[in-house]
Amino acid sequence: MRTFWKLLAIALFATCFVFGVVGISLFWWPNIPSSPRPDEGRIYPLNNHGHYTYMNRSEHLVQEITWGGSPMLLIAFAAIQHFVDPFEYKRRRLLYGRPPK
Repeated sequence: MRTFWKLLAIALFATCFVFGVVGISLFWWPNIPSSPRPDEGRIYPLNNHGHYTYMNRSEHLVQEITWGGSPMLLIAFAAIQHFVDPFEYKRRRLLYGRPPK
């Protein structure tokens, strides 16, 4: 059972990391124009440090999922680490005591 929790914790952390990288990289995607193009579906604004760029629906959904999903994944990872302790950090601390000052 501990192996399951380890794999789940690693998968959650890796997914959260990938979501964060993709969410941040949206600001530097080269094919996002700086003016709206309704005929192409680029009507969703992205505030790129005071310079607006316009995304289409799929790029907007990627942004929403990455920025909305990262905190939830991070909270789930922290809850597993705190309550389940799959890597036995609390047990090691109890066995070996506190480190010397």
